[in-house]
Amino acid sequence: MSKTYAHSDFYKFKLNNLQNFFTNHKLCYHISMHRLILFIFILFLIIPYSALGASSTLAQTYAGKVVMQTESYNRLWYIDPQEKTRYHLKDGQGIMDLIKQKATGISNKDLAKIKTPDSKQVVSVKLTNRFKGQFLLAVENQGQAWYVDPTGLRYYLKDGQSAYDFFVLRAIKLKDKDLIKIPVTTKQITSSYTFDNVAYAIYDNGVYQTGSYSNEILPIASLSKLMTALVLLDHKPDWQKMITITPGQIYYPHEYVGDDPTSEVAISAGQTISFYDLWVAMLLASSNQSAVALAESTGLSRPDFVKEMNAKAKELGLKQTIFYDIAGLDASNVSTAKEMAKIAIAAFSHSEIVDATAKGQYTMALINADGTRGTCQAVNRNTSLMAFGPEAAKSGYLVEAQRTAVLKKGNQVIAILHARSMAERNKVIQKYIAE
Repeated sequence: MSKTYAHSDFYKFKLNNLQNFFTNHKLCYHISMHRLILFIFILFLIIPYSALGASSTLAQTYAGKVVMQTESYNRLWYIDPQEKTRYHLKDGQGIMDLIKQKATGISNKDLAKIKTPDSKQVVSVKLTNRFKGQFLLAVENQGQAWYVDPTGLRYYLKDGQSAYDFFVLRAIKLKDKDLIKIPVTTKQITSSYTFDNVAYAIYDNGVYQTGSYSNEILPIASLSKLMTALVLLDHKPDWQKMITITPGQIYYPHEYVGDDPTSEVAISAGQTISFYDLWVAMLLASSNQSAVALAESTGLSRPDFVKEMNAKAKELGLKQTIFYDIAGLDASNVSTAKEMAKIAIAAFSHSEIVDATAKGQYTMALINADGTRGTCQAVNRNTSLMAFGPEAAKSGYLVEAQRTAVLKKGNQVIAILHARSMAERNKVIQKYIAE
């Protein structure tokens, strides 16, 4: 049976062990009893308490609550009361997915013992305290979802959208300087959206060489299109297939960024363009409209195409990469510098991708809705990136992602995420990529 020690006995035990150690090894210097006691005091008292930093305090303060990240598009985060970590509530579907993951099943009888805002029933204090700040599923009532707030009131969450609207109204607003003190869960593939540095990874002959913050999960923006391209190649495309552009494909960027400008080529609904020309527009000019047109040309719906992108990520052995949209307009498309480099290595092993990204400019042939013919230009705007003489390269930008890039030169591949300026991005490339 293991011994248990009173607090003072514990320290005496440790003190005796230390004294025996010094005696047995016949050290040539003497350590006073006071110094030993001070050492033990620091070791066993100060260190454990210092580990409980501001992060634990804030996580406890907001445990079971939903907070709003006001400096990043009002993102919602749920602070898990047990783990003291935060979960990203991306949207209504994200909330329902989290409920499925975290909720506790409860009978109707027990559910009735937790008070609602407008009820007067007798409640169970013990049951209420047990589930404060947690999600519940009414297993006898078709899995109805409920949230018990930290005050002990339960609220019905009818569906994803109503749940999202509910939490938007009740979320506590936090600045990044405070939110950063609450760790992000490791059980969800998401960025912290509080990172303020540049991350990169350098590979040579497929082997990781060096990097900085290379395991930080970050938005990747248009670097997502390399995965889009890999999935399209799996469908063995007919490069001469003619694709008619739809109004929905032209509107696609607006769904994510509204009226903000995005990287596009001058195409419009009703025009017919070859698969190959749209392919070049996607990879060379980073056209989001071309990306969705290509994806839909496979016969897959947008969600199903994204599923294939995530399946491809798993096939490549990636564990910290996830996609939510085809082109990279959704800042929830995230990866790490290491895993993004692996995607680039896979993508740049295909000549079809290399050739498209290495062009300076390309003339696209268009057939207008009235049958007349025309052209438009797909232009590589990565002037400073191409000045390094890469064999292949791709870049991206979103406010949340900042400047992202992957580049291949010789046997080297570099992935850069969250560079806060082109100068910062290029400085990393100049340092590590051979001239």
